[in-house]
Amino acid sequence: MIVVAVLGPAVLALAALGAAAWRLRSRYVVITVRGTSMEPTYRPGDRVLVRRGVSGMAADDVVVVGEPDPVTGWRGAAPLDGRVAGRGWYIKRVVALGGDRYPVEVGLRGACPRGHVALLGDNVLSTDSRVHGPCPEGQVLGVVVRRMASVSGGQEAAGGSPGV
Repeated sequence: MIVVAVLGPAVLALAALGAAAWRLRSRYVVITVRGTSMEPTYRPGDRVLVRRGVSGMAADDVVVVGEPDPVTGWRGAAPLDGRVAGRGWYIKRVVALGGDRYPVEVGLRGACPRGHVALLGDNVLSTDSRVHGPCPEGQVLGVVVRRMASVSGGQEAAGGSPGV
């Protein structure tokens, strides 16, 4: 004998809401900015909504990428696994996509390799592709889609998102 339970509309609405929240969390993440590399555009304590992935990424977009190794940069870095907590992040502006010529400001000649992006911080003192070279697309967490409310005092919110 098979018993079929009939779910009420409230239970179905809660299930749909949970599914929608999971889908949003898998596509978007809120990041708190640390450091001054993107000043004046973003300041420490600013929070940004990031759409995960590189789909639709274009020159002049601001992206969040995995922090490069201080010695080897992004060379040889394994692609990101989707986890946000427990790792370092950079927030930078895309100045060249794979196949585009490097802008003079990057200090590299020729074209950005396919599958990579050239990144610069808006602050001239930023550590970016001028130091670490082109960033593999596999190191891009996602594209910043909007600024959110800032965290007061430049501090990360309690239990909040990782910083960059």
